[in-house]
Amino acid sequence: MPKAKVSDIEMYYEVAGEGPPLLMSSGWSLAGRNFGKSHPILSRKYTCIRHDHRGMGRTDAPDGPWTIAQMADDLAGLLDHLKIDRTRMIGGGGMGARVAMELAIRHPDRISVLELGSAVLKSDHFSASLARMWKRLRALDPELWAEEVTLWCYTPATYIERPEIPEAAFRGRAGEDTFPAPHSYDRIVDAMLALDLRGRARNIKCPTLITCGGVEDLFTGPRYARAVHEEIPNSVLKIFEGASHGYTGECHDEYMALILDWFEKHGD
Repeated sequence: MPKAKVSDIEMYYEVAGEGPPLLMSSGWSLAGRNFGKSHPILSRKYTCIRHDHRGMGRTDAPDGPWTIAQMADDLAGLLDHLKIDRTRMIGGGGMGARVAMELAIRHPDRISVLELGSAVLKSDHFSASLARMWKRLRALDPELWAEEVTLWCYTPATYIERPEIPEAAFRGRAGEDTFPAPHSYDRIVDAMLALDLRGRARNIKCPTLITCGGVEDLFTGPRYARAVHEEIPNSVLKIFEGASHGYTGECHDEYMALILDWFEKHGD
């Protein structure tokens, strides 16, 4: 079980594939489930690095509070451990995009090209209220929390026409021990809600592709992605209309074609 000593923690990580490095940082899922359908495809062209954030899975959960800046520095330490000077990066699932943006700001020479999934500069009152409600719900019943979060990730059409997609996501979310330490989930949500990248994301200079679901994603949808696009110079925005937060599964083939082309044309 590979671990790296980074910052004040031991971080769990996995490496698979061949080719140039690709750091893959997701949100509320562990390394083995991150980018599940995308990972086998990407690992044919890239050396894919997945990990558990601090407080999650097999990575240490030190005393809090934690910050997104700490999580970004953790990943810079992981790159040091792996002797990788520079890498392509996917930051997905909302939180992974937050960490990726912070990493590109704090360690700009380490990232050659970015793909940001469901990126947010600063949570608004609606999303913050929902996230705080999820903290209370998870404390009451983690399985009910997993079902509730999954409902917010897919459109009604996906539930009706392709129920196997949300069912698989729910089983994964409910079945893995994502937040084993007491209060880990609360600390991670608090770190997300405290982050404010407004006025700072403009310092991201590498080529950046921003993707998100359509208006069906009320949690991290186009109202956020457009603001990120306006802030990051020369970024490209792709909205997957008719999809929600789980657009990478709902529109998987289109998403994969887009990011494979993006990483082929950019990065070093």
